[in-house]
Amino acid sequence: MVISDGTASSPEERLENARREAQTQIASGLIQGAVIAVAGGPAAAAGLQCVHPAEKPMTVHSRFDIASVGKVFTAACCALLAADGELEPDAPFTRYLPEHVLGKSCNITVRDLAMHAGGFDNSKPYDSDDVEIFNRELFGKRPVRPRLEAFEYACSNFILLGKIAERISGTDLDTLARERIWKPLGMDRTQWLPPGDGDDEVEHWFPNRPAGRHNDGTCYLCPFPLGSGSCFSTARDLLLFARDILERGRFPGAYYDLITSCRFAKNGIRRSFGWDMTDSLRPRGLSAGTIFHSGWTGQTLCIDPATKFAAVVLTSRTGDHEEARAGRKRIIEALYGTPPV
Repeated sequence: MVISDGTASSPEERLENARREAQTQIASGLIQGAVIAVAGGPAAAAGLQCVHPAEKPMTVHSRFDIASVGKVFTAACCALLAADGELEPDAPFTRYLPEHVLGKSCNITVRDLAMHAGGFDNSKPYDSDDVEIFNRELFGKRPVRPRLEAFEYACSNFILLGKIAERISGTDLDTLARERIWKPLGMDRTQWLPPGDGDDEVEHWFPNRPAGRHNDGTCYLCPFPLGSGSCFSTARDLLLFARDILERGRFPGAYYDLITSCRFAKNGIRRSFGWDMTDSLRPRGLSAGTIFHSGWTGQTLCIDPATKFAAVVLTSRTGDHEEARAGRKRIIEALYGTPPV
């Protein structure tokens, strides 16, 4: 695989520039620590993995609760089922979940859910540790606007996608992703279920639960994996996943086409099946075909098929969400070699 140079600087120089940017963000209190890496190149760690019960330095092996970045695995599971002919992306999602309140009158498609364009808002009436209440409220939630009218990020879209994948496959998301994606790609340190205490588990904030536990409130309450994310993974594993998308070698071509093709573009927002492609959020220097996803606890995975570039920035965020996302964008630009503004 050819890795883009971005500029004439060496991979080591670009990594050092990115590490310096991460250190600046640590010093400002924006993040507690970081692991940064690029496909085909070296990785670096900075800052602290934990501060409770004692300080522990971050390492390249540290494992993060990747929050909403886990949604890309939900999308991948659905994309594989679609490539196998078991799921029709443009069918109403209620074909697979007929118990949903919208029933046969539903015109919201599976693809709409994956692009956050089906009309649902991000309210969470299903937020309960009671499974009966969770399912009743999830399947009773109605859209607030017509499909494709606007983009609105909503975790319930991906919870529904996860339910669809489980319904079709006959197994839970953790098992499905492990057997169909993680194991074939050699991703042996990625899981949906919380690992609990461990030497490599990263402490996250908001609400600062113990390391190795779900930080997302809904995922924390639920006794089963949810398609909205909160997987646990490492930089190495995420780059294995990213490199496969660049190389298109392990799965059917229809899988890669589905997740990399922009099918929603409105009001400045661009989305593919499970991924962000918005121009204003894309790291400078990368192509319009770049797909990326971020996570609430402080992560970004970025893949540019055109330049054969992929990078991951995993942090433990301690500051403002939008400022931290912009900070990770700067780190990816440094990894690519884009000159700073």
